Formats: sequence, C-alpha cells, structure tokens
Amino acid sequence: MRALLALSLALAGCGIAPSNSQRLTEAALEMNTAARFGRMDVALERVGSRAREDFMRRHADWGARLRVVDVEFGGFEMTQRDEAEVYLDVLWLRHDEATVRTTRIAQRWRDERGHWELVGEERRDGDTGLLGEPPPKEKPAGEAASAIDPGRRPGLSLHTRVIRDE
Repeated sequence: MRALLALSLALAGCGIAPSNSQRLTEAALEMNTAARFGRMDVALERVGSRAREDFMRRHADWGARLRVVDVEFGGFEMTQRDEAEVYLDVLWLRHDEATVRTTRIAQRWRDERGHWELVGEERRDGDTGLLGEPPPKEKPAGEAASAIDPGRRPGLSLHTRVIRDE
C-alpha cells in the first residue's frame, strides 16, 4: 500500500509536457505583453532573427509617439504543424490626440526547434499607424468628417414627439 502511495505521489509530481498550442499561446502572450509595456528587450527574445529589424522599425513609435492601452489576444490558427497565425486586437492612441484607436494585427509564428518565434506581422483591420504605417492624409479644410450619417439625404429629418401623461 505504501509503495502504491509513493508511486502515485511521484507520478503526480511529473507534469505532462505542454502541447504545441500551449507553448505558442505562452510565447505570444509573453512577447506581446512585453511589447505593450515597452520591454522590447524581452519582446525581441521571441522574434526570429530575420524579423528583428522589421519588428524594431514597426514598433519604434510604441511608447514614443503612441501609447498602447490594451492588447487582447484574439486567438490563433495553426496553418501547419510548426506554423501559426496569432490574432491581436490593440487599443492605442497617439500622444498628440485623445482618440482611442483599434487595430487588428495578424502575427505569423514559427516553431523553431521547440521555440516559437514571431516571423512577421501585418495590420488586418482597423486604424493605420500602429505598425509604423504613415497616418492617413488629413482632409482639406471644409471637408472634415461630420457626425451626420453619410447615407442620410439632406433635407430629410426625423421628428420626435414626446407624449407625457399629465
């Protein structure tokens, strides 16, 4: 009986190795959290050697000209056994504006000898400027965006009538 108890305790201490997808999730969360808080030294440990220069160029404004408010992990898709695409939703703002922007990023990851590395990333949706893209051109004076629905025809309006019980 003691031998069985000792064996069960010994086996309980031996953990099962994490799966490929668990290692990917951990690597992506670690790298993106570090980048969000300006720890590019930690983030670069998870970036492949061929992608480092591009990553540094694309993230040069993080903390300097823009502030990352939040990074939400949007899941991943295994494209091959050793390759995956990770999706992120990033909330951010430029230091000279108060507008909170949202950008969806797709990151390409590759498993290199048991170590997941970022090999590329691109904006899939949302606001431009997060990954070093030039900001959109401003509209000339008089063509500023308005709060009016662009699909609304001029001259038409909806009337509101308030009915009160008296």
